[in-house]
Amino acid sequence: MIATYQRISRADGDLGKDGKDKSNSIENQKELIQRYISHKESLQNLPVMDFVDDGYTGSNFDRPGFQKMMDGVRSGEIDTIIVKDLSRFGRDYIGVGEYMEQIFPLLGVRLISVNDNYDSNNYNGATLGMDLVVSNLVNTMYCRDAGKKLRTANRVKWRKGISTASSAPFGYQFDPNKKGSYIIDPPAAKIVRRIFDLAILGLRTREIAMTLNDENAPVPSVYNREHKAYGKETTYTIAPVILWDSTRVWKILTAYVYTGAMVLGKSQRLISGKSISRTVPKGQQYITEGTHEAIVSREEFEKAQLVINNRNKVVMGSVDFPLKGKVRCGNCRRAMGYDYKQASPIFWCREGQELIGQTKCSSEIFQANDIENAVFQALKKELSLLGSLYGDIKKEEQSLKEASRKASRRKTSMEQELKNLKGEKMRMYEEYAAGTLSLDNYKNKKQEYDRKIAEVQDKIEQSKAEEAAQSVVPGTVRAAAEQAENFLHGTRLTASMVSAFIENVYVHEGGRIVVQFKYEQSIQDAVRALHTD
Repeated sequence: MIATYQRISRADGDLGKDGKDKSNSIENQKELIQRYISHKESLQNLPVMDFVDDGYTGSNFDRPGFQKMMDGVRSGEIDTIIVKDLSRFGRDYIGVGEYMEQIFPLLGVRLISVNDNYDSNNYNGATLGMDLVVSNLVNTMYCRDAGKKLRTANRVKWRKGISTASSAPFGYQFDPNKKGSYIIDPPAAKIVRRIFDLAILGLRTREIAMTLNDENAPVPSVYNREHKAYGKETTYTIAPVILWDSTRVWKILTAYVYTGAMVLGKSQRLISGKSISRTVPKGQQYITEGTHEAIVSREEFEKAQLVINNRNKVVMGSVDFPLKGKVRCGNCRRAMGYDYKQASPIFWCREGQELIGQTKCSSEIFQANDIENAVFQALKKELSLLGSLYGDIKKEEQSLKEASRKASRRKTSMEQELKNLKGEKMRMYEEYAAGTLSLDNYKNKKQEYDRKIAEVQDKIEQSKAEEAAQSVVPGTVRAAAEQAENFLHGTRLTASMVSAFIENVYVHEGGRIVVQFKYEQSIQDAVRALHTD
């Protein structure tokens, strides 16, 4: 399948200074790519899927459309990607180069950049041309320059108390009559007010969370989704019910914006185009008092801070361990807490511990060693399967190579036969033109030669298809099977094993463990395909 990818971002200056440059518009990109496909015979009959990122910078690859496209690549569904030019794919010189020279060749993905006249099929086993290297470098420098100008412009707005955020804090919405300003969102503001009232009464964050859950108050992500007002809080949980917990309450109670002040520039990106950032000290943030209606007074805000100062905040483990970030609650799907300071490290579900009686999450404590041992045993079986699969893949590759060689020989023979037939047909016409062959005989022989030529051409096309036959195994599965060879004889679970093969580990009540492996469905499909007669 072909994936066509289009991206545009005002932050990168894609529409020019006045926003009127349409050459990079999504519509223009789509039209150019479709025209390219229509003129390429090898691409015309293949299914096409569009992926679009409208308003996302090219300085990094954290874009929803791009990530969805890469999911298709990893599953083996997509094997060709077409972009208008490489700047649409990305403006990070190093990142784009890594995809072009390492990731896509490993996964067997063809990348085409129309305006750059680049087709990765023409660079197999070769480094990129100097023109492409320079183009990527220019794209990177252009993006960094545009980003620097944007940050400068933002700081000017921040000093005036004008927000440049894409969404308003929970409890507020953007003022339609004054760009960059907030107005009260009454239903959400009522919840915020309730949180501060409970804190002023002396309730701790956990107690406030349980009270809100008893009152069926929606958490910000649920409220925003229901009201189509997407705020800053997002959630990766897919649990049927999302509840308030101490962390969500803590975020509300520490937000100075609820006093009517605009608080901007709270974080700073350390590297342009990367997600690495640091929290800016309060003294260096841009705080403008009285920019919008307050939900709580400054005195009430200060009283509520006493709850924060006395809060027994759970300290999460900061050390590295093999399953870091992978162990999740089987109910809420959120990452479990990890305490390495115990004699024996443990995992627990924060929601299960905090909201006993309000959630279906387990309140049990799970031994890290038990989880790691169970995961390692499951992984050994998966590695054994992949090792066996790799043997089948190599046999299939050898069979495909042999079939391709035979098809190539047949094609060469048929092409020579076609050449001979066309030559004989031409000589026959010359005989007719010279008057040595009658019209009736010429027509009869011509009809016979046309039939033979059509048959040979069909055989040539069939040989071409056999010569170009592809493996039924996606590139991602082949790479995983090949990598499994390096870990088959491991004696313990390691971070590199987990990173290569494990997506998530779900721990359910009673200690039942479900390991979700990467490319599970693709591996199963490959096994079935290789063993289907």
